[in-house]
Amino acid sequence: MSYNQPGPYGQQPQQPNPYGGQPQQPNPYGQPPQGQPGYGYPQQAPQGVPPQGYPQQPGVPPQGQPGYGYPQQPGMPPQPPYGQPPKKSKTGIIVLAAVVAVAAIGGGAWFLLGDGASNGDVSASTKGYKIVPPESVAEFTKDSKSKSDSFDAEDKKEAEDIGVKNAEQADQEYQSGSKENPLQAKMLKFTGLYGEIDDPAKTLDGAFAMMKKESEKDQAKGKGDTEFTWVGEAEEKKPAGFSGALMKCQDAKLINKKPSDNPMEPKELTMTFCIWTDYSTMGVMIPMDLGAIMTGKQSYTKDQAAELTAKLYNTARVKK
Repeated sequence: MSYNQPGPYGQQPQQPNPYGGQPQQPNPYGQPPQGQPGYGYPQQAPQGVPPQGYPQQPGVPPQGQPGYGYPQQPGMPPQPPYGQPPKKSKTGIIVLAAVVAVAAIGGGAWFLLGDGASNGDVSASTKGYKIVPPESVAEFTKDSKSKSDSFDAEDKKEAEDIGVKNAEQADQEYQSGSKENPLQAKMLKFTGLYGEIDDPAKTLDGAFAMMKKESEKDQAKGKGDTEFTWVGEAEEKKPAGFSGALMKCQDAKLINKKPSDNPMEPKELTMTFCIWTDYSTMGVMIPMDLGAIMTGKQSYTKDQAAELTAKLYNTARVKK
C-alpha cells in the first residue's frame, strides 16, 4: 500500500501538507528554501507513505522508499514563517507523524515479538466494523486539505500478510491551535485498516516489531546526521472509556547529531506512537504538539496519546 514510511530525517513519500500548499523538500539541518515552512510545521506525510497502519519513524533517509509497514523518520528543518503553506516534501519533522503503515509485517516479523498482548481482552462484538474518521477528535478538527493515500491490490496483499483480511484503509490528519503562532499549533495523524482480524494481539505486536526492524534498516542506510531510537518497550494502555480492544503506545527519540545554531531547532525530540487492534479494525495515531517539539519538550506522554487514541477509537468505528 504504498505505505512506505517517511524517515524523520530522510526522504519521505510525498504527502500534502496539513495546512495548505505542498512543501518542497526541506533541508533537514540547513536554511529552508524561500517560502518553505520549517521544523515545526505540520507538513503532511508524503504520498506513498507506508501502508496504513504504522507511523513512519523520523530520521535517516532510506535508500528509496521503505516498505509498507514501518514509520519513517521525520527531519528537523529550521522553522520558517508559520503561515506559509508548505509544498510537497519528502522530509520534515512533521512528516514523521504523518505516516502510518500497516502491511510490511509479513513473514518473518513475528520472531521479533516478546511478551505480547492477549486476545482475552478483545470483545467478540468488535467484529464487523469499518473506520470512518470523525470530523473532530477532542480539540482537533479535520484538516480539509489532507488527502488519503492510495490503496491498491498490492497493499491489500500486504495487509493480509499481517492478519487483516479483505482490508480497506482510512486515514485522516487533524489540526488545532493558531496558524499565526506555530508554538500553539498541534496536529495528529491517523491511519487505519479495517477488515477481518483473527488475532488482534499478534497483529498489534507485529506492527511494533516491524517498525523497529525497519527503522534499524533505515538507520544502517543513513548518513549519520541523525539517530532514531525507540525508548523502552511498547506499553499496554487502557485509558478511560476504552474497552473491548487492545492498545499499546511507545515513545521514540530522534537525535540531531549535527544541530545548527537555530534556537527553534531542538537537538532531540521525543514522540509517541499508539496503535489499537480489535477483530475488525487497526489504527495508528501520532499526536504532535509543535510548540513542545520546537522548545525541546516531549510532544505528548504515552498516557495523553492513549487518551486521544481512545477518543478516536470510540468515534471512528461504524458498524457495517
